[in-house]
Amino acid sequence: LLRAPSRDAGRRWLSSWRVAKTRVALPSAPGFTVEYATHPIANANPQAPPLVAIHCSGSSYRQWDALAEALAATPHVASQIVAPNLFGYGATTPWPATARPQTLDDSAALVAAALAAARRAGGAPHVVGHSHGGGVALRFAATRGVASVVVVEPNHFFLLEAAPPIAGDAALEDLRRAGVKDCAAFCESMLASSMTRFRNWGPLFHDFWLRQGDEAFDDLPADARDRLVGTTVPHTAHEIHSVYAARGQGAARDLGALAAEGAKHLVLSPEPGRGSRGCLRALDAVLRPMGFRTSALPAGGHLAPLTHAAETASHLVACLDAPPPPESEG
Repeated sequence: LLRAPSRDAGRRWLSSWRVAKTRVALPSAPGFTVEYATHPIANANPQAPPLVAIHCSGSSYRQWDALAEALAATPHVASQIVAPNLFGYGATTPWPATARPQTLDDSAALVAAALAAARRAGGAPHVVGHSHGGGVALRFAATRGVASVVVVEPNHFFLLEAAPPIAGDAALEDLRRAGVKDCAAFCESMLASSMTRFRNWGPLFHDFWLRQGDEAFDDLPADARDRLVGTTVPHTAHEIHSVYAARGQGAARDLGALAAEGAKHLVLSPEPGRGSRGCLRALDAVLRPMGFRTSALPAGGHLAPLTHAAETASHLVACLDAPPPPESEG
């Protein structure tokens, strides 16, 4: 996205990823090929769950290089990593412009197909997701069941709208209501941009997810502007539509199902984007009473899994390795 991920930590792990493809059948949509990568964990407990890692918009399975390194030091946590490329990334089939609108269920089915093709042992997986990958991870967990789910600043913001009013705290309830309005405005403006040849796409994306202080999109270096737009157009428009389409019944279903899951973590950055900051605080207020454990990364903003990969990976492994919540939390 704005900055290419550091290659120092990942260079020695490049040869350990094994890339393959499988097919996934989706309702009322043409056949898709899904590219996914697997990474063995040396000396892992073969009975440990696999870990599914879902990348953010504009990225790929390679954003998890540092996570693979961190898991090597804790081989009891997971038996292997399975990291699919979402629609349009790597060799995964792009979502056709003439197809029906993409849904979160489509992306969850893509993840499930990659996991089914790659796994060596049974049992529910751990699932980690970042940004849109976090939204997909929440839908996957809500519809399939997981050993744990860890999401970094997920974009499944219409969980806020599906949640009941926050009783006893007027400030948090105001935050929840404002979050619904902010995320709806963001999705609607991005979808409108996608229908006008992506006019103003970069500034809209930057202001919501990435902007810190007064630095506007036009103030960024030209290569950073080009990278942001080039890696997110057109695939992220389909992703945003899938989030927007989850309003109502889909988000309400997910909220109810996630309440029944055991180990679940919401991870926030210390420097969230200016536009998304209130939405993420509101999401914390909604998810925490459902048993989500909220924690903050040591450094970075929304793109911390890419720009501060090693620190983020260590934090994610600590979440995965945390003892299960007491019955009263889950």
